[in-house]
Amino acid sequence: MKAITYDTYGGPEVLVVDDVPTPEPADHQVLIRVRAAALNPYDWHFYRGDPYLARMGGQGLRRPKQKNIIGADVAGDVISVGSAVTTLKPGDAVFGGIGRGACAEFAATSHKNLVLKPASVSYEDAAASPMGALTALYGLRQYGSLSGKTVLVNGASGGVGHFAVQIARALGASRVVAVCSGVNADWVRDLGADDVIDYTARDFTRMGERFDVIFDTVGTQPLRALRRALVPGGTFITVGAIGGGKLLGPATFMFGSLIAGAFVREKVAVLMDWTATPDDYVLLAGWLADGTVRSHVDLTYRLEETADAARHLETGHVRGKVVVTQKQS
Repeated sequence: MKAITYDTYGGPEVLVVDDVPTPEPADHQVLIRVRAAALNPYDWHFYRGDPYLARMGGQGLRRPKQKNIIGADVAGDVISVGSAVTTLKPGDAVFGGIGRGACAEFAATSHKNLVLKPASVSYEDAAASPMGALTALYGLRQYGSLSGKTVLVNGASGGVGHFAVQIARALGASRVVAVCSGVNADWVRDLGADDVIDYTARDFTRMGERFDVIFDTVGTQPLRALRRALVPGGTFITVGAIGGGKLLGPATFMFGSLIAGAFVREKVAVLMDWTATPDDYVLLAGWLADGTVRSHVDLTYRLEETADAARHLETGHVRGKVVVTQKQS
């Protein structure tokens, strides 16, 4: 089968169209024909090996220990199932997060990583959802009940942020304010934001409004500034950051915020990693089906153009998500 692989660290140029064996599903796995896959910063951290923290855990310090297929988010059709799988069957349209291997003609993964795709949702929109939406969900859950609370989302036009705006509303927030560039204000407001702040023109930490929760995907403001925009005892939630250096990357800001949080009365919550549950995939599928949550696909690319898709993702100016699709025989 055709797949997008890398066997050395570097920029998008290391991503090549390769011929690799079609995977055989194990007893608990499902083999799917991939219809669409979404790229995330998660992917480029691995193929770049940047920060060096991404090379830990057996990835290989100087170069990858094995050839890897990129892509965590996927949507497609079930081709076959392992002997222990009872929840899915051949012909089912599914989507989910598989960690690696989505940018290929076929992918094998645990049935627990997949959920039925709503018929009203395209393969592209479904593939664009898992990592972004579930990061937003698990991050916002760090606060607890959002019913009647006020939430500010910093980085609201990105792959996680645009879901956070919608999910904060779905979880009961009474007011959701989004921070992004002015060019994205209209479509972010259409997602459900009560107000949109153009970060190029206004500093939200100096506007006087305070929030119960600040949900941050970009790490552009230190905690000492963010406290000005939090109610006393409010919660700052960080799920990512821009930059941070070669060693730790985004974790530099996240760990720094956690340490600083030990000396203030506001709560600091850091979401570094998470494991999706089948129930949360079902919840997400339901939200997509009824329109409570919708993904925004900025651009689509063909499988053989995945390196170009990665280049666009790395610009840091993607509106929502970048999706890779492929022709079906």
